[in-house]
Amino acid sequence: MNEEKSAIQRFRESLYQSLSKRADTIIDLIDALTTSGHVDSPVALSEEPLFRRCFSSIYDALKNGEIDQEALPQVLYDSQPDDSDTIAGYEIYAVDATPNEHPEAETLEDRGLLKSQKNAPARPGHKYSWLTRLVKLGTSWVAPQDVTRIETESSDSKVAVEQVKALDKRSDEPKVVMGDSLYGNAVFLAVFLLVSTVYALVRLRNNRVLYEEPGPRPKKKRGRPRKHGSKFKLSKSKRKPDRAETFQWLGQTIRLRAWHGLHFYRLPTLVGLVLCIEFLKADGTPRYKRPIWLFWTGPESVPLSDLCRMYLWRFAIEHAFRFLKQHLGLNSDRSTDLVNTEMWIWMCALAYWQLLLMREMVEDARPAWHPRFVNGKAKALTPGQVQRGSLRFLLELGTPAAAPRRAGKGVGRPKGYRPEPRKRYPVVRKGKKRRKSPAKAPSTA
Repeated sequence: MNEEKSAIQRFRESLYQSLSKRADTIIDLIDALTTSGHVDSPVALSEEPLFRRCFSSIYDALKNGEIDQEALPQVLYDSQPDDSDTIAGYEIYAVDATPNEHPEAETLEDRGLLKSQKNAPARPGHKYSWLTRLVKLGTSWVAPQDVTRIETESSDSKVAVEQVKALDKRSDEPKVVMGDSLYGNAVFLAVFLLVSTVYALVRLRNNRVLYEEPGPRPKKKRGRPRKHGSKFKLSKSKRKPDRAETFQWLGQTIRLRAWHGLHFYRLPTLVGLVLCIEFLKADGTPRYKRPIWLFWTGPESVPLSDLCRMYLWRFAIEHAFRFLKQHLGLNSDRSTDLVNTEMWIWMCALAYWQLLLMREMVEDARPAWHPRFVNGKAKALTPGQVQRGSLRFLLELGTPAAAPRRAGKGVGRPKGYRPEPRKRYPVVRKGKKRRKSPAKAPSTA
């Protein structure tokens, strides 16, 4: 218990040292956010017991606060829980993007059109790319490592590439980064030809086409050697799998098939393994209409069942997003200042970090109707249940932030000051509109 308590104390001290400006206010704000449970707006946190300053200091901290972005990533990596699970010796990470809609913020720059589903209406806002370490298999706990806004001139895959490069430099431990089908493209996967400690496990759409390695070149044949062999269509392939197995996991029967030596058309030098995952009914027929297809860039010696468990664990990041939005107010900041909105996203990530590090030490405040044991074993606390006991824990732990001091009465605006209207920014539309062909004149024949 003392070791765990010292771990969160070290995290708070290191975090405090990485705050360049407004450090005391930011620490109080993160503590208030950690214990709130429901966030209507950032300024509403000034009513929380752990926030000891005036409400106006929240605006000041979000506007003028600074985080050392060179020191913080290493602080987060070093603060990962020692008991974080690995699979086949790999640290497991997930990358994904989540939207932050601002439909009416006309003075907020660099807004793009966002769509949550195919047929949903597009709404203006920003997207943020999250890289997280998955902590405990079978739970929704994650450890955020990096949060970066995706500019309209960039893309999800390009931002994720930079996050993977930074992750590769932090340690020599082997790592796996997982992504959904949005990352199954050459832009993202090309980075794994450059990094040495990180491998990719990404989902592929069912209609993707990959290629086998070309056969031996005939003697005395002129011209450039072939880069691609026969086509491998995921949904229509007749090639027999190189490996196949069936195993039981979490009460499900899962059939796995794997094909070696495949690559993408735009990445002929990145040769990997394609894995097909099918959930079976009791009679051996597929439970779902379409299987899950994955592309693996690491060693082919990794057991197929481990690759399957890796990817199914990826959905923990989706649960983390839901908790961040419902209980930590991830999308509750309605500011029209870009610096303010990006700082708020980091405040939510750091508040989640505190819940992660205190999960074994808070008092169990679960309601009586919540189960405490599953199959005779104690059930781990969820992020929401940890949050219920976080206030008492932080009051006992103390804070590295200094106590507030009286600042006196503000002078206010100078007499006769007239601020200029804020600049309006148009919503960035990436797609090009097709020109309508001119209407043909009716035939007189």
